[in-house]
Amino acid sequence: MTVKTQTRETQQRRIVYDTIKNTRTHPTADWIFDRVRTRMPKISLGTVYRNLSVLKREGLVREIYGTDRRARYEDNQQPHAHFVCTSCGEIKDVDVAPDSDWQTLKDLVGCEIVEQRMEFLGRCPACVHRKRASF
Repeated sequence: MTVKTQTRETQQRRIVYDTIKNTRTHPTADWIFDRVRTRMPKISLGTVYRNLSVLKREGLVREIYGTDRRARYEDNQQPHAHFVCTSCGEIKDVDVAPDSDWQTLKDLVGCEIVEQRMEFLGRCPACVHRKRASF
């Protein structure tokens, strides 16, 4: 797959992008680095970070943050929300999120909206089960 960017495509960038695209999780740069190294053993963590920055700037990936405040990455550019587990930090996509009336917000605050982000915080089923089992 070709990565369509305004900057020159490199093999490293394509592999970083493919690694993100081929996971359904929201990986950290360290996780991406570990996976990319299996294909490119000499790549550095700095190179992964630089390529993530380019992919983000080009709009191919988004950076999101979990409860651990570490940047995580996804290629899903469709409007969606996230569920973040406050116990284990897992992040899941929520594809059915309520529509917001952006025009009302613009009129209320007097600003231009360029992106909407929505997060739901709580405990995932595994953490709920663990908590119940510990009683």
